Amino acid sequence: MSFSGEFRHSLLGERAKNKCCRIAFVTGYLTGAGTVVSDGAVVTTHTDPDVPLILSDYLPAFDRAATLSVEGTRRVKTVSVESRAAASLLSLDEIPLPEFRCNACKGNYLAGLFTACGRVSDPAREWRLEFSCGDRRERIASVFARLGIEAKYADRRDERLLYLRSSSGILDFFALMGENDFYFGLMNGSIKREIRNSANRLANCEANNIAKAISASDEQVRAIKYLEEHRLMGGLEPALAESARLRLEHPDLTLSQLSAISVPPVSRAGLNHRLRRLCEIAERHRQKNARRAPKGKEAAT
Repeated sequence: MSFSGEFRHSLLGERAKNKCCRIAFVTGYLTGAGTVVSDGAVVTTHTDPDVPLILSDYLPAFDRAATLSVEGTRRVKTVSVESRAAASLLSLDEIPLPEFRCNACKGNYLAGLFTACGRVSDPAREWRLEFSCGDRRERIASVFARLGIEAKYADRRDERLLYLRSSSGILDFFALMGENDFYFGLMNGSIKREIRNSANRLANCEANNIAKAISASDEQVRAIKYLEEHRLMGGLEPALAESARLRLEHPDLTLSQLSAISVPPVSRAGLNHRLRRLCEIAERHRQKNARRAPKGKEAAT
């Protein structure tokens, strides 16, 4: 079962006890999934097998005269609700919010809306809360606006979506729903994701630093060997000559490691300066030889 499916299953297991909360849940669910097909008839389609059970349990609080029938397979069920009250509600251009009579009503209303068309991604991977609304998108967007929820529009294949991507917006939604355990679960998932990303950044940074150190060491070794081949080492200052010897003997050590074994001691910055000077001396000698090369060829001719 997906992360979103597990949450929905957990959500449907928390049965509302108060009549006002059951009315709020059914109203939210019909807002998110209901479509009027004839006078007094509302059709919803859902994959969760618990939805018909919840609706049959909660519908009498919403409309005592309502009847419910279910068709379809175990995976996808079409739920038909015969209810004039539901049809009247969904026929309005702007569906009114139910009267929230207790502290849990708003949470049950949002739970019904999420059950109808919502899904949420595992925050350990990404932050995304979205609602597949179909032609109900404008009315659901209006509901969100009145609740202070800022959702954005998107289209994906044949779906018309409302979505939230910011962690703060998604956390606010589930805080409004009153799902405190899930709220803290999202927070923990976010923390795990950030720890993993930080570890990856550190690993990448360390790998880049190692690659740079290896490249710098190779350049330094080539410069020192060039100086040796052209018998220029004897003219170096003792400190430069000692640093050149250390680098040739320990090409795999970092500057910090190399400075730690230098005798007499030298700081990392000081050692880096010496090795850079060795590279500059070798480069100047190469350029000097390159300028002389054409003259030698002309004299030979």
